[in-house]
Amino acid sequence: MANLIPSFFDDKTPPGERDVFAVLAGAPDDWVAIHSLDLAPWNRGLRTELDFLVVIPDIGILCIEVKSHDKIDFDGKMWHPPSIKRSPFKQAMDSRYTFARRLVELLPSLAHVPVVHLCIFPRARFELRGNLSVQPWELIDRDSFAEAAKPAAFAPSVSARMVRSIEADAALRKLPRPLTQQQLELLVNHCVPVQRRRPSAREDIEQRRQEIERVLRVQQAPVLSLSSLNRRLLVTGPAGTGKTLIALEIAQRVAESGRRVALLCHNQLVGDWVGSKCAKGSAPPNLVAGRAIKILAGLAGIAIPVNPSSSFWDAELPLMLEEKLTDPEFEAQAAFDYFVLDEVQDLMARPALWHSLELFLEGGFTRGSYALFGDFRNQSLGREKEASQTLDNLVDTVAPVRWELAENCRNYRVIGEAAAVLSGTGKNLYSGYLRTGGGSRDYAIEFYTDADGQDLHILKALRDFKERGFKPSEITLLSFRADEHSAAGRLRAGGTMLARPWPPTDRTTFSTVHAFKGMENRVIVLTDLALTDAAFERSLFYTGLTRATESVLVLCNESSRPTLARWLNT
Repeated sequence: MANLIPSFFDDKTPPGERDVFAVLAGAPDDWVAIHSLDLAPWNRGLRTELDFLVVIPDIGILCIEVKSHDKIDFDGKMWHPPSIKRSPFKQAMDSRYTFARRLVELLPSLAHVPVVHLCIFPRARFELRGNLSVQPWELIDRDSFAEAAKPAAFAPSVSARMVRSIEADAALRKLPRPLTQQQLELLVNHCVPVQRRRPSAREDIEQRRQEIERVLRVQQAPVLSLSSLNRRLLVTGPAGTGKTLIALEIAQRVAESGRRVALLCHNQLVGDWVGSKCAKGSAPPNLVAGRAIKILAGLAGIAIPVNPSSSFWDAELPLMLEEKLTDPEFEAQAAFDYFVLDEVQDLMARPALWHSLELFLEGGFTRGSYALFGDFRNQSLGREKEASQTLDNLVDTVAPVRWELAENCRNYRVIGEAAAVLSGTGKNLYSGYLRTGGGSRDYAIEFYTDADGQDLHILKALRDFKERGFKPSEITLLSFRADEHSAAGRLRAGGTMLARPWPPTDRTTFSTVHAFKGMENRVIVLTDLALTDAAFERSLFYTGLTRATESVLVLCNESSRPTLARWLNT
C-alpha cells in the first residue's frame, strides 16, 4: 500500500479525487502520494492547487490534476461545463512547473528529479484529438481509468506514462538511481507544510480559537458568528476597538473552510504586518494577506515603478489590472472567493482601487462574499466624501449586515478620552475600556517655540521613557509632516539612532501619522504640530493619539496653544 498523506480524505473531497485516492491506496509500498497541495504561495499567490503529488522513487514526481465531472467537453473556445474555467491540461502543466521551480529553490540536491504531469477524468469520457500541446499519455479518461483501476494495473500504467513524458521532454533526464529513503523524507517534509487540508493542524487551530474567544469581549465576539451566518458583513467602530484582530480571525476561519481568501488593506505598514502575521502563524496557503495594491499588482505580474506618479495609481495600474482580467484563465487563477478588508474607508476613498478590487472578487461586491472593517467617522483623513459615497452606494445596493464596535481594547482611558475630545467627537465615543490603569503621566502636551526647542523636548522624552523602563523599540515618533521636514529627519541627520517601523527593529522608530494608521506601539510621541484649526487636523490628531497603548506625549508649536484650548473646551 502506498504512503498516503493524509491517510484519509474529508467530506469536501470531490468524488473524482476520492476515486483516484482509492486507486492510489493500492499502489506499491514505496510510492508516496500527497493529496491536496496548495501551491499559491509559490506562484505569486495565484490560485494553484495540486490534487495529487505522487513520488515514484525509481522514476520521479508526478503532478496529477483530477476533474470529477461526468461530462467534459471543449468546443475550441470554452470548456464545458462552465465550472471548468481553465484548461485542465494547462492547469496540470502550470502546477508541474510551479512545483518544479520551487523544488530547485528549496532542495537543490533533488533538482535532477524529473517532474511531469497527468490529467485524470475518472468519470468523464474525453476524446483527445490530434494537437500540438497535449500528448495522449498525459490523460486518463473514464474508459482508460476503468481499465487502469484494476488491481495491479494502475501502477504499470502510470509508470509507463511518466516514462513517456520524460523521454518526450528534452529538459528531463531519467533518474540514474532510485531516490533514497532519506531523500523521500526530505521531499515530503518540505511538501506537507503547504497542504491545503491539514488535519494535523487542528489542535493549533482550536487552541487559537479558544485564545481569541477569551480575548474578545462580549461586544466583539458576535462578529465571528455574524461572519459565519452572513455572506456580506460591514463592521464599523473607532480606533482601538479590535477591528484588525477580528479581521485576522475571520480571514483564517474562512480560509480553513477551503475557500480562497484575501485579507487586504491600503496602508503599507499594516499590510506588511498582517502579511507577516499570517506567514508566521498557522494560516493556510489559500489565505493571501497584505497591502491591496501590492497584492493585486503581484498577482497580475505588474512591476511597480520606483517612484510612481499619482496617474500610475489612479489610471494606469487599474487599466492594466482590468486588461489582465479579460483573460479567462488569469481570472480563474486570480479571483478570490472571499474578501476581508481592513481600514476599508481608505480603499473606498479611492474609486479606481475599489473597482480593481471588485474585479478580483467572485461575484464582485454585489454578489460576492466579504467582511469589511472600517472607521468612517474619524479616520478617513481628508477623503471623507469619496469614502462615504462608496459606502452609501454599497449599502443601498446590497444592504450588508452591520455591526458597530464601541469598546476600546487598545488605549488607557486617559488617552482614549483625550483623543475623543481633541477630535471633536466627545468623551462618549467609547462605551468602555478594556485596559485598566493609566494616569496623568501617560498623557501630556508640551509646547516648543522653534525646531531646536522641539528637538530638545524629544531627546529629553526619550531619556525619560527609558528611565521609566520602556525599550527604544517601544517608542515611535509620529509626525504631522513628511519625513524630510520632520523633527525625526533632523535628529537622524544629527546622529540619533532612529529606524523605520518595518521591518521590526530594536531602535526607536519614526513615521508620519498617515503611514502609521492601523499600527500601534506602547509609547507615541506626536511631533511637528502647528495647528490651523482644520477638521482634517483633528482627525489626524485622533489617529496619532490612538496609536499608543501605554503613554503619549504631544509636542505642539507655541502658536497652536489657542487652537488646542478651543478644542479642549468644545
